[in-house]
Amino acid sequence: MAKTESPMATEQASALSTALEKYRLPLSKAVVALILLLMIFTASRWVLSPVTTWALDSIALFLLLVACLGRVWCIMYIGGQKNNSVVSAGPYSMVRNPLYVFSFIGALGLVLMTHSITIAALLLVFYVGIYPFVVAKEEANLHSLFGEAYQDYCDNTPRFIPSFKLYSTETQVAADVKRLERSLFDSGCFVLAFIALTGIRMAHESGLIPVLFKLP
Repeated sequence: MAKTESPMATEQASALSTALEKYRLPLSKAVVALILLLMIFTASRWVLSPVTTWALDSIALFLLLVACLGRVWCIMYIGGQKNNSVVSAGPYSMVRNPLYVFSFIGALGLVLMTHSITIAALLLVFYVGIYPFVVAKEEANLHSLFGEAYQDYCDNTPRFIPSFKLYSTETQVAADVKRLERSLFDSGCFVLAFIALTGIRMAHESGLIPVLFKLP
């Protein structure tokens, strides 16, 4: 027999989702600030060969470019239609929350540059602890807006793991130019972060920025 949640448990989960959705941006900024401080004043305990370092940095840059282009791709499809209709084309045909997927890919790219398991674990705990609740709240809002149409979309489209075989697109989409421009700037920050982290690493090696302690 399937286990059902009590009304109280469901209400508590809903309240938690609402709170996390409301404070998602401040929490994200706080975690980003913490990770940034760790990147500036700590270094990896692992001693990697030049070839390994080059390989990790190359993968990191590739992930950051994917995140940058992917987020712009998402905004191109959803920018002019958000809360007006169920968007199910382009990246949204493969996964219901592609913006979060691409953001996670970008964050993973940045973490790879630190060579730190500790920072990677911090990022993973943050995403797993926050975003499933945020997404659940957002999807509940979309259910209330679009009803059966959104339920059909959920039934056929995975939440977080893209299914490439589902890909479909449209010849034309309504664009929100201002939102697209903001997305270009926000997404470009991933690549700027790569440049900044490369500079921080050089500053560590030259002694310009002190390494207070090393992380595994």
